[in-house]
Amino acid sequence: MPHDNAELVRAAIVAVNETYRTGELDPWRRHVEATFDPAVVLEFGSGTFTEGEWRGIEGAVGFVGNQMDVLEGMWTRAEEVIEVDDDCIVVPLSFGGTARHTGIEVELSPAHLFRLRDGRVVRWQIFRTREEALAAAGHGAGGANG
Repeated sequence: MPHDNAELVRAAIVAVNETYRTGELDPWRRHVEATFDPAVVLEFGSGTFTEGEWRGIEGAVGFVGNQMDVLEGMWTRAEEVIEVDDDCIVVPLSFGGTARHTGIEVELSPAHLFRLRDGRVVRWQIFRTREEALAAAGHGAGGANG
């Protein structure tokens, strides 16, 4: 299990892109099982593209599976890794793909906030912007870059 925050993010991006490329959830599932707490909660900030909560390992894996149901040819990349503190990471990223039912190209740039305990992700929040994620993490819009 990665203990370095930047390594945790790098490994997540590799795993999710492998899942998107192959259409198989196994790479993402292995990453989640190795780095997420079994009781992890995934939630969305106000005004994001979806609503609700996803809970536990199956929720984190299922969320990515649902993305793949809607988009094909998906990809993601971290734009930056902001280590707010040892237990909090903000990751503005870009991701996209092609909508399965319309053929429209989609690209979004949300920011993910990961809270860790004992080196494992316990809470994963998705916000519309870097600034919203930093504010939720307790930092202003000009937070420290990692």
